[in-house]
Amino acid sequence: MNKGAQQPWIKYSMKRIKRIYLPFIIISLIYGLYFFMVDGKGFTFLDVILGETAVHLYFIIHYMIFTLLAPFLYKIKYKLRYYCMWFMVFSNFAICLALEIQKSYGIKLITYNGINPGKWWGFLALGMIVAGRQNIFRYINNHRLKVILLSSLVTVIGTLLPFWTNTVGYMYNRSSLFPLAIGVTVLIIAIFEQREVPGKNTLASIGQKSFGIYLIHLFIIHFLKYILEIKVPLLVSIFTIIICLHILDIGKLLWSSLANLITGGKSKVIVVDYKENL
Repeated sequence: MNKGAQQPWIKYSMKRIKRIYLPFIIISLIYGLYFFMVDGKGFTFLDVILGETAVHLYFIIHYMIFTLLAPFLYKIKYKLRYYCMWFMVFSNFAICLALEIQKSYGIKLITYNGINPGKWWGFLALGMIVAGRQNIFRYINNHRLKVILLSSLVTVIGTLLPFWTNTVGYMYNRSSLFPLAIGVTVLIIAIFEQREVPGKNTLASIGQKSFGIYLIHLFIIHFLKYILEIKVPLLVSIFTIIICLHILDIGKLLWSSLANLITGGKSKVIVVDYKENL
């Protein structure tokens, strides 16, 4: 591949590194410092860049692998790409199922414990499959009630699965991810695809802040559960979302004010489109 052909990919990659990975590095460092001060937990530079300073940050490394390599999938012929994506989906499910069996029953199926894109690339593949199949959206629009009922059932199954297998907790049952992700996503599309739906703008606003919520929410959870000792999970969840949204709004205002102060009021507020990034 010559330099000219690589240039768009390089620009694409640098854009995502600046918008996603650099904020992640900053937050990862802050988490490391926070847990060092609160719990006395040490951390290394490698922990920071790999997201090992907080339990939920591991996904960004996997996401960066996805986002940097995904463009190459589109250079493959459609039929082969289609098979590759379905392989990603089924292999992802198989790995998650094996890990869940291993955790629940102590059967050693997978010994490797490092970075493993196979644990998550199925979700990327599902998104790519759906994006390339506009007839899926047409079907949802034409059979909205049926889709809502079916996706609700799938969501309920994904929600109850950890209770059935006694694996309820913050580090969720991996097997429930697929029905939850598919059920909730399809349900949201089916309900909010219509133009005049109450709450659509609110949901869109929250969606635009989802990456920020993902990065900072564990601070709030830790503070509510272990500092304020709020033991009701539902309350913790509600308070976490509300506090995260307010923090992000305040952060946006402060950033805008700082930018205007530096530039003498000539700056433009940059709104990051997280749907584009993620």
